[in-house]
Amino acid sequence: APNMSWAYQELAKLGGWKDTKRTGRASVKVLWQGWLKLQAILEGYDLAKSLESDL
Repeated sequence: APNMSWAYQELAKLGGWKDTKRTGRASVKVLWQGWLKLQAILEGYDLAKSLESDL
């Protein structure tokens, strides 16, 4: 099962974080950008599922 470290890194990656400084730490701004991108992806998924059920 995924842990908090995995979730943190994946959200950061969605926000554009690449860990070029090798610190392992993403900024709050990047985490928010990742969170908003994840929300957009999930919204698109929900829309696609609702359109699929209308067929």
